[in-house]
Amino acid sequence: MKSDESSAHFPLRAVALVFLAGVLAPPAQAENLPDMRPALVGSDSKALINLIDTQSLMKRGQGHAALFFNAIIRPNGSVAGRQVWGKTKESELLWYELRHRLEQASFVPAVYNHRNVYAAFYGTLTFSVIDGKPHLRIFANQEPSELQKETDFIAPQPIDVPGHIYNFRTLKDPFGPWATEDKPGAAEMSLTIDASGHLKDVHLLSVTPAEKQPYGETALQIMRERTYLPASRNGKSVDSTTHYKFYFVPSFYNMQ
Repeated sequence: MKSDESSAHFPLRAVALVFLAGVLAPPAQAENLPDMRPALVGSDSKALINLIDTQSLMKRGQGHAALFFNAIIRPNGSVAGRQVWGKTKESELLWYELRHRLEQASFVPAVYNHRNVYAAFYGTLTFSVIDGKPHLRIFANQEPSELQKETDFIAPQPIDVPGHIYNFRTLKDPFGPWATEDKPGAAEMSLTIDASGHLKDVHLLSVTPAEKQPYGETALQIMRERTYLPASRNGKSVDSTTHYKFYFVPSFYNMQ
């Protein structure tokens, strides 16, 4: 989705996966909520698109750059956790600005069965300076083909349904004791979700480091038990196949 209205992994535990254990969402009040709605960036004064100081970035020398980010959106729209990746020397200023502003941002919360719920928002942020003016865009997905065309596409969003028991929360972290030399890594998967939000297929594409196959096995178990909001294109739910990454961070590295 474009900067005016966009959306984009969840921590299993704070020391392990990009996944947040859900908390029961209170019933929505004073709003006639739809059956389903993805989490969105929004457009009010606290929206991420309006918090990022583009003039300051330009004055400090930030040129063209792009970053991927993930935010866990609470039922009230606040951010429970965030990750930003893809930083290079050319995007360092933007990386610090995005990390800082994500903590302050308020999103339009996701809705499932007429209730606000926790959701994982995966987005892409791009910044450029054209004719001496800064331009910021936020997209609701991380698919290269969609980003290249700047389409109005919102990727599927994993959610926590109030009252639903997710068995993956009993999984052991795929790491040894805290003092071992386990290193951070990632599992990349292909995820196929139909227009109703049903999981049709998920399979592993790669694991980094390659020898850490338990990362991939754990990620697949989690993905198979998730509840999803379907992808949408131009405001309508659609079938989709997208790429999805889990990032694994051992507790030892979290203490650094």
